[in-house]
Amino acid sequence: MKQRPHPLKGRVQTLGQRDRRILVALATGILLFCALVLAANASLIPLLQLRALHDQLGRAGLAIALLMTAQAVRVGILRKGDVTPLFRAATMLIFGTMLLQALLGLPMYAGGLRPAQDVHIIYGMATVLALPFFMFVEMTARKRPAMGSYIWGFGLLAGIALRSILTG
Repeated sequence: MKQRPHPLKGRVQTLGQRDRRILVALATGILLFCALVLAANASLIPLLQLRALHDQLGRAGLAIALLMTAQAVRVGILRKGDVTPLFRAATMLIFGTMLLQALLGLPMYAGGLRPAQDVHIIYGMATVLALPFFMFVEMTARKRPAMGSYIWGFGLLAGIALRSILTG
């Protein structure tokens, strides 16, 4: 039986020194954002501090999803370019941030803080699952450029994030 080559063979690129610095700056910015939100709400009990961080990460996630959608349209449609290692790494960082936000919701729920509508929990799960699905589609796509996957992914993430904010 003939073995198919790995879909990423020959296409995986590593991050350059400049891209690594940018990624570290983005991660540092996210940590600083979290620290500032917690510091601004230091007078609250810990459960309400988590809620403030959860809420602010949701709002930031919506803004970032809209910015990444615009960037994906610019690169994929206007420039007819493909996914760069920095874009893919930034997407993974954003996924990690969305996962953190969802995980913050667990102790809040266990502590008695419930969303305004129960469907908020479904939207939270969808927020976490949206990007990995489209990342998988992009990374296994044979046809290049595959930036369209991220246009759909971040566009969907923005819609889900907006709906989640409205139901929270």
